[in-house]
Amino acid sequence: MAYQLLEGSSPAQWRDGGFGRGGLTCDWDLKTSLDGLYAAGALLFAAADHSFAAATGRYAGRKAAAYVRHVGPSPVPPDQITKVKAHVYAPIKNTEGIDWKELRAGIAKVMQYFCSEYKTDNLLTMGIESLAEIQEKWVPNLYASDPHKLMCCLESLSAIECGQIVLQASLARKASCKQLDFHRIDYPQMDPPEWNKFLTIKLRDDKVKVGELPHGYFGDLKKNYEAQNRDYTGVWQA
Repeated sequence: MAYQLLEGSSPAQWRDGGFGRGGLTCDWDLKTSLDGLYAAGALLFAAADHSFAAATGRYAGRKAAAYVRHVGPSPVPPDQITKVKAHVYAPIKNTEGIDWKELRAGIAKVMQYFCSEYKTDNLLTMGIESLAEIQEKWVPNLYASDPHKLMCCLESLSAIECGQIVLQASLARKASCKQLDFHRIDYPQMDPPEWNKFLTIKLRDDKVKVGELPHGYFGDLKKNYEAQNRDYTGVWQA
């Protein structure tokens, strides 16, 4: 999965994708770099309002349905199901341990200490190491006694992943940026021309891969939309 702050296979065919000031990288069908997974609403790098969420949700749903009709049914690997179930139900297998609130507080402290208003390579690296330690030592002891707490546990695990993305993206950007309200003590120059670009973050073979995309890489909005939707008659036209 590629994220944008964040790697697309063909920059000319990709458009903006948003966690805060970034988000999932997707193509003109709103399909992410993970084949078959589509994104909409707040996950895209754009204004997070109800009308935008509704419009992109309808669009992504239409494209996803077309994708399913094209590829047809396919078997899900049993080992994948087993792995996901083990991940989801792990907290209820423990009879005692760390509550999700403790885990969430630990994540928040890491982000507050190491990725707050002013950042450095050392602080960000310490943050990455701290989240890795939480994942290694705390997460296996996560405990949930009911479905609601299990849901909160899973949300907390997602928060760890989001924190890792933000820390890695912040570490990769070796410059300060006024528009992003992004300040690096060790790289104080504000908006140097060579950093006028998007960064991409992708996990591949358990290693973080950093790439880049130029601003405007998605091309002309109107022309590209029309080219990708020649068969669609649901849009009102004057």
